[in-house]
Amino acid sequence: MLRRRGLTHDATFIYLLSPSVPVSPLGEEPSVKTQVQPLLLLLLLGLWVAKVPVSATCKHMTSARWFETQHAQPRPQNCNIMMINTNQYLKHCKPLNTFVHDSFASVATICQTPIITCKNGCENCHLSQEPVSLTMCEHISGKYPDRGTVARDPPQQKDGQESELVPVHLDSAF
Repeated sequence: MLRRRGLTHDATFIYLLSPSVPVSPLGEEPSVKTQVQPLLLLLLLGLWVAKVPVSATCKHMTSARWFETQHAQPRPQNCNIMMINTNQYLKHCKPLNTFVHDSFASVATICQTPIITCKNGCENCHLSQEPVSLTMCEHISGKYPDRGTVARDPPQQKDGQESELVPVHLDSAF
C-alpha cells in the first residue's frame, strides 16, 4: 500500500494539490499527491562513465532510460499503478519515489539551464524555470511483488538524440 506524503511547514517539499488529480467514482481522495513546484526542481548532473552509468541499476538500461522508467510519468495516476513499473526492476518496494508529470524530452530541457549547487554540495544541478507537476508516492505496507533534481549524462546510444544532455537522477524538489 502506498500513501500520499503529508504536508509540514518544515518539509523539503511544498505541496500544492493540482485540480487535474482525478477523484475516484466513489468520491474518495486519490492515493496520489500531485503538486506544482515553481522554479524549484533541481537537476543533479552526473558524469557518464562508460562502464558504469550513474544511477543505473538495470544493466540493460542507460542512466537516462532508468530515470525515465523511475520518474517520468506524463499523466498523474494512482501511486499503486505508477509504482508497478518502478518496483519490477528493483525487485523490492521502493520506499519513496517522485514522478515528474511531463515527457522525458521536456524534463531533459531543464539540463540546458544554468548550473547551480546541489543539495549534496556538488556544482552540477539545474533549476527548472517553470512550475513542474510532481507526484510523491510513499510505501507504507505490503511486500514485493504484491505491490501494496535530475541528473544528466551525455546521452548514450540507446537514449536517442533528443538532447545533448539528458536527466538521469532526481536530486530534489521543494
